Amino acid sequence: MNPESISPPRPGLSEMAGPSREAARNSLLNRAWPALAAAFVAIRALPLLSVLLGQDQAIYLLFGEALLKGKQPYRDILESKPPGILILYAGIAKLFGRSMWSAAVVDILLLLVISYLLFHFVEPYLGRAGAAIAVMVHASMYGEMTYFWIAQAETFQLVCVLAGFLLLRRSGRWSSPSCFAAGFLLGYAFWLKYNAVAFLPFLVFFPDLDTSGLDRQPRRFSLLIAWRSWLGKAAALTAGLATGIGIVLAWIVFKGNWPAMWDMQFHVVPRYAVMAVQRNPHYLLAIFARTNYRLGVVNLWAVLAALLLAWVRRDLRRFAPLFAGGASAYLGAVMQLRFYDYYFQTCFPFLAAIWAYLLIGFYEGACAWARSFRQQGWRLAAVLVWMVFANVIFWPLPEEFDRLTERYEELHEWSMNSESFYRNYPRQVGFEHLHGEFSVIDYLQKNAKPSDGIFVWAAMCRIYYLTGHQPPTRFVSHYGIMSLWSPPSWRDELMRGLETSRPRFIVVGRDDKLPTMTYVNLDSEQYLATFPQLQTFITGNYSPVASFENCVVYRRDGDAGTS
Repeated sequence: MNPESISPPRPGLSEMAGPSREAARNSLLNRAWPALAAAFVAIRALPLLSVLLGQDQAIYLLFGEALLKGKQPYRDILESKPPGILILYAGIAKLFGRSMWSAAVVDILLLLVISYLLFHFVEPYLGRAGAAIAVMVHASMYGEMTYFWIAQAETFQLVCVLAGFLLLRRSGRWSSPSCFAAGFLLGYAFWLKYNAVAFLPFLVFFPDLDTSGLDRQPRRFSLLIAWRSWLGKAAALTAGLATGIGIVLAWIVFKGNWPAMWDMQFHVVPRYAVMAVQRNPHYLLAIFARTNYRLGVVNLWAVLAALLLAWVRRDLRRFAPLFAGGASAYLGAVMQLRFYDYYFQTCFPFLAAIWAYLLIGFYEGACAWARSFRQQGWRLAAVLVWMVFANVIFWPLPEEFDRLTERYEELHEWSMNSESFYRNYPRQVGFEHLHGEFSVIDYLQKNAKPSDGIFVWAAMCRIYYLTGHQPPTRFVSHYGIMSLWSPPSWRDELMRGLETSRPRFIVVGRDDKLPTMTYVNLDSEQYLATFPQLQTFITGNYSPVASFENCVVYRRDGDAGTS
C-alpha cells in the first residue's frame, strides 16, 4: 500500500493531496474509510442513550421550560451560564418534552455532527485514512465521558468552531457569505461561553495559511490567497461575529434583562472564577497538575511525541493546524480559571487528530523502514517492522473492547428497566445519591399537586424537572446561596420568595457538600445552622414526613393527608 494514499503530502490547500490523490480516492480502501468511521461512531454513540440526565442538564431544561412560559433569564430565573445554552435548551425542551433521555439524544446527534465536521477538518491534512482514524479515536473518547458532560456548552461550541473553520476554508463566489456565517457561528459560540474568543485567531488565520513554509529554512508563514482577499474574508468574519453577538445582546436588552444579567455575569461570576486563584496558593502548579489529570498523561505525551515527529520529519505543514486547534481549545479551557472535567471537551477532537497524525506517521515510517530492509535483502527485518507496527495497532484494542462491552451492558440494563437503572446508576459522582433522590421524586409525584409548590434545599435539581415543578424563587440551585462568592442579598431575596410562595413541600439534602464550588465544607442540612432565617422558617412552619438515604422531606404544617 502506498503511504501517500493514506496520508498525502500537503504543500498547500490546492495541492496538499499529492499526485496520487485521484487514484487514492478511487481505490476501494480509500472509499471504505468514511463508512468504517461512520459505523464505529454509530456503535459508540448508541450506548449514550442510557446516560443519566445530569444536574446541569436538568437546570438547563428547567430554564428552557421557563423561557417557553415567558420567564426571562437572570431576572426571573437565575443561572451563571451565558444565555446561549439556555436558548438551545428551550428548543430541546420544546422538541422532546419532559424526559430523562432528551439530553442524551441531543448528545448522540452532537457526536454525529462533530464526527462529520472533524472528518472534513482533518482530511486535507492527513487524508481519508487519517480523518477516519481521528473520528474513531474521538468517538472512543466521547463515549467514555461521564453523564454531567453530555450536551454541555462546550459540545455546542465545538460544532460552531469546526463548522466555521470549514466555511472559512471554502473559496469561490460564496466566499463572503460563508465567512459571514462562520463569524455568526463564532458569535453564538461566544454566548455559549465567552471563552470562544480563544478560537478567533485560529479561525482568522489557519484556513488560509500556507503552512509549508514552516518546513523550510528560514521558517515563515504565508497566505494561500492575496492579502486583499484575506482582509475581505476577515471583514466578513468580523461582521458575522458582531451580528451574532449583537442579536442576542439586543434580545437581552429588549426583554429588560440587562441589569440582572450584568450583575450575574460581570459581578458574581468573575468573583466565583477569581476565587479559584485566590484560594489556591499553588495555582500555577495546579494548572499543570489538573491539566495532566483532566486530559490524561498519555494524551499529553502523544502531543509531545507528535510535535517532535513533525519537527524531525519537517512535516509541520500537516501538524501545525491540528496543534493550533488544540492549543486554542486548551487556552479557552484555561481562560475560565477553573478546571472542571467538561471544560476540556473542546480539546478532544484535536487530540484525536494528533493521535491520527502519530499513527499515520508510524505507518509511513514502517513503510520506509520495510522498503529499505527489502532493498538490502533483509526480508526478516522487514517482517519484524510490520510485526511491531501490528502490535502498536493492537495495543489499545482490548481495552476499547472491554469498555464498549461495559457500555452495551449498561444499555441493556437501561432498556430492561430504565427507572431501576437510573436509581443504581453505575458511574454516579460522589456527592450524588441517586437512589434516595429518585425515592423523593416518587414520593412527591404521589403526594404533591402541581399547585402545591416544592422547594429543594439540596443538590438535586432533577427533582424540580422530573416532578414538573418550577422553583418558588429565581434560584434553581442552592449552591449559589451557600457559596462564599454569592452576594449576601441573595439570602434575603430567597427568604422573601419563600415567605411569599410558602411551598407545601421542602426537601433538605444531606451528604452533598461540594467545597470545590462553594468553598464551604458543609452539606445542605449542616449549612442550615449558619442560615438561621431559613432554618427557623422550616422548623417553625414545616414537619418532616419522609426520610430517605440522603435527604428529608418536610410538609407544611396543617396540610396532612395525600393530595
